[in-house]
Parts: sequence; structure tokens; C-alpha cells
Amino acid sequence: MGRRSLAIWVVCLMVVVGGRAAAETDNPVRAIAYCIMDADTGTILSAQNHQMMLPPASTLKVGTALVAINTLQLQDKVPVSVNAAQAPASKIYLKPGEIYNVNDMLYAILLASANDAARALGERVSGSEDRFARFMTKQLREMGAYRTNFETASGLPSEGQYSTAYDLAFIFRKAMQNPTLARIMNTKTYTLQDGKEVYNHNRFLFTTEYAVAGKTGYTRASKHTYVGLFRNGDKRIIVSMMGSQGKWADLRTLIEKGFAECGAPIAKLPPVEESLRRPGTYARASAKSRTRKYVKGKTPKRKVLSAGVVSATGTQTSIKKKYSSGSYQKKKIGKSKVKTSTRCVGDTRS
Repeated sequence: MGRRSLAIWVVCLMVVVGGRAAAETDNPVRAIAYCIMDADTGTILSAQNHQMMLPPASTLKVGTALVAINTLQLQDKVPVSVNAAQAPASKIYLKPGEIYNVNDMLYAILLASANDAARALGERVSGSEDRFARFMTKQLREMGAYRTNFETASGLPSEGQYSTAYDLAFIFRKAMQNPTLARIMNTKTYTLQDGKEVYNHNRFLFTTEYAVAGKTGYTRASKHTYVGLFRNGDKRIIVSMMGSQGKWADLRTLIEKGFAECGAPIAKLPPVEESLRRPGTYARASAKSRTRKYVKGKTPKRKVLSAGVVSATGTQTSIKKKYSSGSYQKKKIGKSKVKTSTRCVGDTRS
């Protein structure tokens, strides 16, 4: 009788272990939560913990852009306050007193994930970032994002700030119904009015034909977050993800899963996003707060060479800036004397 009980126990254990292994094989996504939504109908195609409230990081900026464009005109002026200019990275290093239009601020927010631009835009809408966050939360809940509470315009960490994978997909679907926001988030690079070149942080725009638009996010607390739209023929899906420690790998799996669920399967996506040079940089001739150049003579004119690389060329100077793990370096080229410096981005990036 004892042997029979032992045999039954062993068989049950094998079934449980086998089931867990199969589940891990079927769903290798490491993100805490995700939601795959039909972009045309809003139907959920697949989800995991999609109503769990988690920090959204910079995916929040989609909400900032949606509320701002519903409140202001594209050519309205946006002054930069001291508070906005002091926002932590990621940023485009706006200076107090500068004035931009709403259109440029939207590109800076949605492509370069600029926290300083998001803060300035929030202040322009409501007078302060705190009031804007409350106004944005109210507006988004009235649209249907009921499990969302935003306390900043940027997604920088705040104790009471949260959303869900479902709400992020829902907000993104609303944003993509606005032709201006859809066009902006589909843009790879854009030149602002003062000559700064901003690049889209959404690497899928550079690597796969299925990508239409998207917004990345990251803080130490939130880990990687993302929301974006993908199209295969006449099928469109929105993929949102929160709490990932393997962003691009998780997203490739979710994209493949989403198209399979909607009847438009695709081949396995190659793992190229991780090796793509970081596109989220900008060209700015006077960004002294980020980089200090010790070069004698005339300040050279900058131009953008490629995603993630900015060069300065002049009669005596050639400087290249490369980003790696949230830091940058300046290297001496030719006869000009250029000091090497490194700075870490810190708690937030996207």
C-alpha cells in the first residue's frame, strides 16, 4: 500500500513539474504584466496581470501628450521655467527663459522622452506640474483609464503614481486616434526650432517593418515599460508591458504572440534591438550643462551623423560622443585638446 501511494505521488509530481515547464516554454515573457489589444476594436487578445497597478515610468508621457494636445494649439508658446530646466535626465537640456511651441515639445517628449519638456508642457497647461498631473488623471479617467493615477508630467518616480498594462494600452489607443500624435510617434528623427536633433527611443522603428509607433520607459523602480502599435497587413495590435528586465526580448515575444492571436502570424523576430546603437540622443551646440568642451578657438558647428552619434567638426576639432550604459565619453581627435568626462544618467532613463 505504501509503494502504491509513493508511485501515485511521483506521478503527480511529474505532471506538476511537466506542466510548469510547458507553461514556461509557452510563455517565456519575464515582464510582470502585459496586455495585447486589438487596435481597431479594443478587444484584449492576451494579457497577464493587466489590471495590476505598477509604476509606468516614461510611458506616462503618452498621457501628457494626449491631454496637452486636447488643451492647447500646436503653435501655442511654452516657456521654460527654472523648475522645468532642472528636471533630471532623460532631457534635452532646456534653459530657463527659452520659449518653444507645443509642437516641438510634443516631439521632444514622445521621441527623446525629455523630462524637462514634459514638465514645461505640464506647467503651460495647468500652471504647475502638480496641478497638471491631477488634471491629466481626471481627464484620462473620464476617457476610461480608471486604474491610473499620475503625479508627474514625466513619469519620474513618485510614491502614489501608478497605472496598469490595460490602461497604458487604452491610453495609447486613444492617442493613436489623434493624427498629430500618430504622426509624431511614427517619426524617427526630428529637428526642433533651435536646431536640436531628437531621435525616437523606440528601436523597433529602426528594426522591423511591423512597428508603427511606441513609447519606452525605465526607472529603477518600474524596470522597463513599453507601449506601442504594430501592423501586419490589415491587422493592428497594441502591446503594453510593465516591469520587464528583458525589454526587447519580451516585446518580440509579445509581438509574435499578438499577431498569432489575431490570425496574422509572423516569423520569429531576430534579436537585433539589443545591438542597435542607442538612438535616443540629440544634437545641441550649447548643451554646456551636459558636456563641457575644453577646445581652443572657435566653437565648431555640430551635425548628426547617425543614431546615437553626434560629431562636431571644425578647422581643428573633431569630437564624437558615444553612449554606453547611460554614460558618455569625449575623445581627443587630432591636435585639439579635449578632456574626457563621464556622467551617469542616474535613476531614470527611457
